Amino acid sequence: MKLGTHNSATGGRLVWWLHPISWVINPTSKCQDKSIDEQLEDGVKLFNLQVAYIGGKWRFTHGLAVYKEDVFETLAMMKACATKEEPIYFQLYLDKCFWCKRDEVAFIELAATIKAELLKDGIFMMFDPWIECTREYLKIGNVLEKISLEEHYWTTAWSKDKSWIDKIPLPKRHAKMFNAKYKSECKSEYLMLDFYNYG
Repeated sequence: MKLGTHNSATGGRLVWWLHPISWVINPTSKCQDKSIDEQLEDGVKLFNLQVAYIGGKWRFTHGLAVYKEDVFETLAMMKACATKEEPIYFQLYLDKCFWCKRDEVAFIELAATIKAELLKDGIFMMFDPWIECTREYLKIGNVLEKISLEEHYWTTAWSKDKSWIDKIPLPKRHAKMFNAKYKSECKSEYLMLDFYNYG
């Protein structure tokens, strides 16, 4: 089993204008303690990346959170770590970001640009690019469509029949309670988690 991370970029640095409310944002939006380069050093091979177009630039996002790291620079760094023996996979999807209107046309263009510029050698691959809420998968061709993957992290569906506290989106609490079980029971090649370093 190889580790993957859900909302992989949330271990990054918030943009400056969100610092005053980071105490509100981080408990519910932050799903990783470590940056993407630290995750790569730890052997993470699969990344789930939410993006939105804010202020004329593609940024990593998650709900209220917007991060400073450059999307294209980060993808290039990830590609540099991929090898034939140890490929790296990523899932790109358009976030329903609180701070901007969702531009689906621009996202399709972004995915096509990434495909043209970065996905040429079969060691760095995009799978299932999709648009949040509509659950619409992009049909841009020549991307990896299926992968042996289990995904376990806090969701509204998971919390539906749980206690009142489990209905609050607290990904770190969920990871501390369940990651060890998810890791021991995983039957797939990849396992995607919130806070992969717990459990």
